[in-house]
Amino acid sequence: MSGETARDSRIPADPHDVLAMGFARPRQAMTAATAMLAAGRGPYESSIARQAIGILRREFGDLDAAIRELRQAVRLARRSGSADREADVLATLGIALLQHGRTRAGLSALDTAAALSLGTTRARVLFRRAGARWILGRHGEALDDLEIAAPALLGAGDTVWAARALTLRGHVRLARGSVALAEEDFRVAQRMFATTSQEHDSVVAVQNRGVVAFRAGDLPLRLDLLDEADRGFQALGTPMFDLAADRCAVLLAAGLARDALAQADGALRHLARLRGQATMRAELLLLAARAALLSGDPGTARARAGEARTLFAGQRRAWWAAHAQLILIQAGLAEDTASFEDVVPSGPTAGGAVSSVPVVGREAGPAVSYGPVVGREVGSAVPAGPGWR
Repeated sequence: MSGETARDSRIPADPHDVLAMGFARPRQAMTAATAMLAAGRGPYESSIARQAIGILRREFGDLDAAIRELRQAVRLARRSGSADREADVLATLGIALLQHGRTRAGLSALDTAAALSLGTTRARVLFRRAGARWILGRHGEALDDLEIAAPALLGAGDTVWAARALTLRGHVRLARGSVALAEEDFRVAQRMFATTSQEHDSVVAVQNRGVVAFRAGDLPLRLDLLDEADRGFQALGTPMFDLAADRCAVLLAAGLARDALAQADGALRHLARLRGQATMRAELLLLAARAALLSGDPGTARARAGEARTLFAGQRRAWWAAHAQLILIQAGLAEDTASFEDVVPSGPTAGGAVSSVPVVGREAGPAVSYGPVVGREVGSAVPAGPGWR
């Protein structure tokens, strides 16, 4: 046993394992990354450690702290002389910047990473750039990247990343109305995740099964899958705001708008305490606005939608901002109308839809005018995205 191993057995033999365990075992990943930095490893391994900490901060904690860690990781990667390492960290930073609301800087980092990288690393970068484009509602551009990334990752036998790419492609396809193709991507991805040790991704697969159940109008199954996913995420210690948004969608579809508003506002408070993702804050605000509108509280709807529109505009998410503006108009009409029911009929309608308020979300394409929920996809609030690395 080497002296270094004797000093701290928490550090894995392969430093890249720290990144691999980020979502599967987040507590262990944080411990290992911190130990690597304390051991005074060189710039290459220290870059990996900083990247791992940045990922964990980005997904489950303070986004500002995550960006600081990732910027340090980029500097260390450059010092190491590895363009491949630099590209990988830049892609991770790009997603963090985008989630912070700094869209131009985030896309620039991702474009630079794509230009620097080759082979499997480039496929992983393109997957993450596709994720950024999905967040922005640029579904066609996202598919362009995934059409390169998914086959490359499958061909390289990179099971975890290939399954993540298929998951993302499923969400993008759902956005464009290809439900059967999306369901097939989710199904294949779940089968692939089952062969790995990625517990977080496996739980995400459960949540995504609920997406299909909801589209099929099966609310009881959707609720069962949400509960199963919630138990899984809690066991892993990985809070998922996507799940809170999903619950809002189910409550709205069931005609429980006040409960949905309480769920969205609770998630917003939790996100604020963590100083989490600005992109998620904007989406939760939009969910809260719609819930308030449907519950007969146009004043609250106007306040939530106004803040959401401002955030979306700053994040260069024009399609989202347009939907926030639409809710602002509806809230204004409701305030000026003697009968709120004349503007937004309350209660569930046939098929589980609640009123004619437009679907808003990543998965609802601009051609979709009406539907049951506000969220990233038709029939589901905010689906669990593949783990960005």
